[in-house]
Amino acid sequence: MLYIKKYLTSDCISYTFVVLIYSILASVDIMPPLTTILAFQLFAMSTAATVLMAFTDQIAWKSRWLSIAVDLIDVLLGVFVTGMLMQVFILNLLNLAIVAGMCIFVYFAVYGVLMIKDQVDASRINQQLQWLQQNKAKRTGEKR
Repeated sequence: MLYIKKYLTSDCISYTFVVLIYSILASVDIMPPLTTILAFQLFAMSTAATVLMAFTDQIAWKSRWLSIAVDLIDVLLGVFVTGMLMQVFILNLLNLAIVAGMCIFVYFAVYGVLMIKDQVDASRINQQLQWLQQNKAKRTGEKR
């Protein structure tokens, strides 16, 4: 269950960032307006990238940087293949630069959000452990 939660959370966070960035780019006429069908297509691209990452994350990489590089390849493949199959964009140099830039930015934004979430979770666990140790010490008469 935690496995599914991790990737569902990642997918939702990345989709949120994609829609926000796309909306900003659309508001300055760099991208066409965001339509309902395009919103669903963006979600499909985000989900395809997340599914690819879920598969390649099963490999035990020896380096964090290698893992990040593989994740970025997963994101780019998921987005470009899905986007081209659904005819979301035409592959030209400008679209390549914009979409790749968005993918890289979104990847690191999601990475940062999930790191912060992990730190908060670890802090809560440590607080609970400390509380349990203090209560155990009170029951046994020990002092810390």
